[in-house]
Amino acid sequence: MNAVTIPARSHSMLRDAASFAWRTWRSTTARSWAIVLAVGIVILLVTMPHRIEKIQQVGWHPVPGITEMTLPVLASVIMFLGWALADAGDDRWRRRSTRVGYALLGAGAVAAVVGVSLWHLSGADELVAQLVAAKGKAPPSVVLMLLAEYVNMLVVGGIIYAVAEVAQRRCRTQREFEAAARKRGALEHQVLESKLAAMQAQVEPRFLFDTLVDIEALYEKDLQRAAGNLDRLITYLRAALPRLRETGSTIEAELDLVKAYLEVVTALHGGRPQLAIVLADECRHSRFYPMLLLPLIQRAMHHAAGAPPAYMAIDVHRDGQETVIVLRIALASGCTDDPELARVRERLSGLYGSAAKLQCVEIAGEATELTVRIPANGAAAAR
Repeated sequence: MNAVTIPARSHSMLRDAASFAWRTWRSTTARSWAIVLAVGIVILLVTMPHRIEKIQQVGWHPVPGITEMTLPVLASVIMFLGWALADAGDDRWRRRSTRVGYALLGAGAVAAVVGVSLWHLSGADELVAQLVAAKGKAPPSVVLMLLAEYVNMLVVGGIIYAVAEVAQRRCRTQREFEAAARKRGALEHQVLESKLAAMQAQVEPRFLFDTLVDIEALYEKDLQRAAGNLDRLITYLRAALPRLRETGSTIEAELDLVKAYLEVVTALHGGRPQLAIVLADECRHSRFYPMLLLPLIQRAMHHAAGAPPAYMAIDVHRDGQETVIVLRIALASGCTDDPELARVRERLSGLYGSAAKLQCVEIAGEATELTVRIPANGAAAAR
């Protein structure tokens, strides 16, 4: 006779259910348990007068008395475990509201059976039987006691579940709010990156076009000078074009870009402006982001005064935990807010947050001093 093997599906389901219950137990936070215990203690305090009256009727006995006092807390824990299992369940089995309803009914039954069983095991039923016998009455029916306790557990469970649902929705709302805040921050960061990329990619088409027109006209008058200006323009473009792809630079490299730019400008404007640079050795290789300094120079070239300023002086030094770049320009009224200055401030804020500053001071109506302060390590702000 051949043996037939029957798959142990029921054993597998029991193991899965036990594993699921254990994972749910392990994942419950200490804060949740604290709330459950607090609710159980509140229920105990509310029902304390009734419990004390019962103890006074039968007399104080340690085991029944302690059991009577701990039952509300134990019932709260059992009811909460039912809610936790329903909360961790799968919507593919039942909707969450249905699972919570089943959990209330099931956990209430378990809590009622456990409560009545402990009450009997503690010997409290014998004390009550003696008390009612002395009054000539029959002892209470176990079935009625279970039914009464079940109704009581449903009331207690309703309180537990209401508190748990409110706390759960609050946590869910908080998580959704934090997720929305992170998404908003990411979108703002993307917008800022787009603005920074657009600003970083700026190689002034107008400046390039005007310079080429001037060089073309100069070729008809002075071939050697025109060739020299074209070489200067090529030098500038070689310095500027890599900035379209770079996200990091150094202060020395950015000053080289400024010098290449001004060599083209001075060649086209009779030697104006003259440039003086003082760069401290400790700042020479400090990290610096592209297109922070050059826009301030270009802004001075486009000022309403018309002609380029007579001179510019750049001083870079270390001041404590900051790198300080001071740009002094022979230009009156250079601190007027305009889109170029606003874009540089926006880029500094986007890169360094509150750790960077751009200050502008007019000196005796004859010069403008722009001071940029950034962290000495050149690190961008954390996002």
